[in-house]
Amino acid sequence: MSIPAHMWITDENNSPLIGECLMPTRLGSTELKSFNHSVWIPTDYNTGKLTGTRLHVPITFEKEIDRLTPYLFRAVCKGGIFKAALIKMYRINEPGIEVEYFNIKMENVKVTKISPVLVPLGVAGKHMEEVEIRYESIEWIYCDGNIKFKDSWNERAVA
Repeated sequence: MSIPAHMWITDENNSPLIGECLMPTRLGSTELKSFNHSVWIPTDYNTGKLTGTRLHVPITFEKEIDRLTPYLFRAVCKGGIFKAALIKMYRINEPGIEVEYFNIKMENVKVTKISPVLVPLGVAGKHMEEVEIRYESIEWIYCDGNIKFKDSWNERAVA
């Protein structure tokens, strides 16, 4: 099992939405149990030539139902936009210490779907929810060396 990622969300008034994590370095975050995201570019199946510009698929993640849940439901029901969201990923380094190594920063985040999930019978666990979000811009940051790339769907891209 991989180490879970953690997410921080900032509302439209630039106030943090406080999650339930109490770890000192992740205080106020929400733990993501699963995460999926992709960016792809359309290509011709015969020649491999590019036929369009990159397309961002919504980010989906699974988390425990917590105090952040009503804010997510409000955002999807009212069409609200969060100012920012930050996902931090961690790994174990050589000495065995957990360190932050990859970040995903998003701006103007929209919740487009939220679904409560009950785990099948016989499997112990907490009640979960699947959340789907979209964003106006995204930046991927590899912390060691500060290697980063930013993209925005409303910027003109050339194929």
